[in-house]
Amino acid sequence: MLTTDPCPLPGGTPTAADPAAPSQPAGPARPTTGRRVVVVDDTADLRNLLRLVLARGGFEVVGEAADGRTGIEVARRTVPDIVLLDIAMPVMDGLEALPTLRRSLPRAKIIAMSAFGATQMASRAVAAGADGYVQKGTSLHAILTYVEEVSGLTRRPSQPVAVTQGPAGEGTSRPVRSGPSPIDRTGGADRSTGAAAALEHAPVGVLEVTEEASPRIRFANPVARRLLGGSPDVGSLLSLTAPGLAHHVATHRHENDAVFEALVDAGTVRATLRRAGTTIFVYLDSTAEDVGLLRRAIATAAHELRGPIAVIDGAVEAVSWGLATLSEADQEQLYRSVKRQVAQLDRVTADLFTSTQVHRGTLHVDLHRVDVPALLADLFEGHDGIGLDLTEVPAAWADPLRLEQMLGNLLSNATRYGAAPVQVAVRPGTGGRTVRIEVVDRGPGVPEDFEPHLFREFSRPASSVATGTGLGLYVVRILAEAQGGTATYRRHPEGGAIFAVQLPVA
Repeated sequence: MLTTDPCPLPGGTPTAADPAAPSQPAGPARPTTGRRVVVVDDTADLRNLLRLVLARGGFEVVGEAADGRTGIEVARRTVPDIVLLDIAMPVMDGLEALPTLRRSLPRAKIIAMSAFGATQMASRAVAAGADGYVQKGTSLHAILTYVEEVSGLTRRPSQPVAVTQGPAGEGTSRPVRSGPSPIDRTGGADRSTGAAAALEHAPVGVLEVTEEASPRIRFANPVARRLLGGSPDVGSLLSLTAPGLAHHVATHRHENDAVFEALVDAGTVRATLRRAGTTIFVYLDSTAEDVGLLRRAIATAAHELRGPIAVIDGAVEAVSWGLATLSEADQEQLYRSVKRQVAQLDRVTADLFTSTQVHRGTLHVDLHRVDVPALLADLFEGHDGIGLDLTEVPAAWADPLRLEQMLGNLLSNATRYGAAPVQVAVRPGTGGRTVRIEVVDRGPGVPEDFEPHLFREFSRPASSVATGTGLGLYVVRILAEAQGGTATYRRHPEGGAIFAVQLPVA
C-alpha cells in the first residue's frame, strides 16, 4: 500500500494516499474494453502482475519492454491507447523516454510509475508529458481503477488514489583486511598492544607513513583503506594511492598538528598530521562526505527494497482473488515471481550488511577448497538465457558462500545493464596459479568516463534517474580481494562487458 501523504502539485492537482485501507477484491473478470496497453518496466515479475490485473479489467496488453528505448520501439509498432511507464530503468529511463513517447503517441494516455515518493517524482513526470503517476506498492486493484479512470472508462473521483493527474570442506576463518596490515612490520606498532587495536578499530582513517619527501605507507587501518579506495601495500609510495594527499603530507611533514583538506578516492577528507619521532600519523576525517553518502545510500536502498516488496505484495493480492480464477501457468508464474523477488531482497540486504562489515573491519571469509565449475552448475541451474562454459580447472581457495554472493551480483549487473546473450565462463588464470571466472554480456558496456569509478562504494553512472544501490560491484571487488583475488572489467571487443574474478588455486 501507499505510504505517502496527500500533497499538492502544480496546478492544484492532488496526489492521494490510502495507507490503511485494505485491498479491494478484484471481482470477476470484466468485459473487454478494447483499450490496448504497453507496459514498460525493468522488472519482469511486475510486468506479469500488471498484465494479469489489466486482463481482468478487460484491457489487452499488446507489448512489453524492459527499458525506455525498447519501450519507444514497442509503442511505435503497436500504437497503444495506454502506456504504463516505469521511471527508473537502465539504458533509457522513463523521464528520458517520455517526450519521445508523447510526440509519437499524442492521443495515448501515459501513466508514469516509480517506487520513489510522489512528492519526488510526480511533478517531473507530469512536466515531461505524463498523464498521471502511480507509486509502486499501490494495490493492483487501485492501479486498475486508475487506469480505467485515465482511459475515460469511469468518472474520475476528486481524490485519485496514488496518482497525479497531468496534462494530456574444512576451512579456515580469518578477518578480512583490504590489504596487508603493517602493524607487525618494521617501524609499526605491536599488534598485541591496546594502542594498536585502538588504531585498527578507530572510527576515522589512520595512516602511518615515513617522514621522507616521498612518504611510504607503514600502516593503514580499515577506514583509511576504504577512503583510499584500495589495498595499499606496506612500503608502497603514498603517491601511488593518493597523490594529492601525498603532496600535502610531504609539504607539512616537518610540522606537528598540521591540518589540511585533501582529495582521496572517497572524496574530500580533513587530514590532521601528527609526528611521533621519525613516524608521521595522518588522521583522515570524512564525516561531511560520509553524511552525504549515507543519505544517498538510504534513499537508494529504500528504492531497491520497495520494488521486490511491491511485487510480493501484488502476488499475494492476486492469490487473494482465488486460485480458481488463475490458470495453472499464472499460479506457477506468481510462485516464481515471489521466489525471484525474495532472492533480490536477500541480495540487497546481503550487500548492505557486507558494506557495514567492511566499514567496521569485521568482515570474515571462510576459505575452503571449492570446485568452481560444480558450484556454478548448481548456482545457475534453471536460469534461462545464461550460457555456461565450464572448463576443467583446479580447485580454488575461496569462501563458497561469498563466491555465490559475488556471482549473483555480477549476474544481476549483466541482466540489468547488459543484454543477452549472457555467458558465465571458467578458465585457468594467469600461469595456472588462479581460477578465472568471467561474466560476459553483449549490452552497451560501461561508459568510458565511469570506468575508474566502477568498483567504488555507492558508485553509479550519472543519469536523470539512477538505478541500483551502487554496492553490487563494490562488494564483488571487496570480497575478491578478501579471498586473495581480484575483480576487473574490460570492454568486449565486439561490444558489451566482460567482468572477471580471479581467485587463488587451492
